[in-house]
Amino acid sequence: QVSLSHECTRAIMKLMYCPHCRGMSNVKPCNNYCLNVVKGCLANQADLNTEWKYLMDSLVVVADRIDGPYNVDTVIGTIHMRIAEAISNLQENKDSITAKVFQGCGNPKISTKGSSTEDKKRRGKVTLEAKSSAQALEMLVLDAKGNLTALKTYWITLPGSLCSKKVMASSVADDKCWNGMTKGSYLPEVMGDGLANQINNPEVEVDITKPDMTIRQQIMQLKIMTNRLGNANIGNDVDFQDASDDMSGSGSGDSCPDDVCGKRLSKSPSTRQPETHAIPKQSGHGINGASSRSLPSAFLLLLSVAFIATQQLWR
Repeated sequence: QVSLSHECTRAIMKLMYCPHCRGMSNVKPCNNYCLNVVKGCLANQADLNTEWKYLMDSLVVVADRIDGPYNVDTVIGTIHMRIAEAISNLQENKDSITAKVFQGCGNPKISTKGSSTEDKKRRGKVTLEAKSSAQALEMLVLDAKGNLTALKTYWITLPGSLCSKKVMASSVADDKCWNGMTKGSYLPEVMGDGLANQINNPEVEVDITKPDMTIRQQIMQLKIMTNRLGNANIGNDVDFQDASDDMSGSGSGDSCPDDVCGKRLSKSPSTRQPETHAIPKQSGHGINGASSRSLPSAFLLLLSVAFIATQQLWR
């Protein structure tokens, strides 16, 4: 779903369909050839990596808070269990406690009705339920931390993932793959990640002087989100409004400065609505830009919970 340039569309067509025209429909593209094509097409998206990684690290810190001694569920959700333990302790030490009460308050009228068996069973059931709830939260947080760690390198591993799952490229050592011209080894080196490293991409012509302004704005939004999480984690009050509001140029303190966003947006020809090209498919598979997966629903859910839990924790 990423808008593709004319050069990128041409490179993908050559990667996936030219072997058919040469009578080599069963020959898979060379892996390094596929990587150069996709890295050229997703050069701007790879620049999200640095700030994205910082955001994931911040979320892991928040998850540690939720799972640690300041766990809101443990502190608040187990109050009833602590009260039950206090009552049990009172019953076990009733003689010494009663003596202290009599000493300070005189001789009050004492009820002879003791705790019924049913009450004891109910307290035991509540204790078990509280422990079960705490264990469930612990598992959820552990699972979320694992997902966050795996997502840290999402943007720079995306080309390899697309080549292996969508294009189904052959192995690196395969000398009988489609190299863009014929069946054989692919000799050019694999380009680095990000826009600046595509200047010598042999497969896709990329203008490194014209960055995607939408991606630049998203990088700024990631910085704002990471900064707010950091402040919330150390106990500062944070207004967790939508980060996109900060990019509106309203003049607020967190907004993107005019000399960073405003002037570029007004001068850059890339601000016009880009053309949207259909992404070719082969045998039911296609290269989807996967930007729709950039913020998985599990991550959004954790982010919302982390914001609320951390802010309430420090109030």
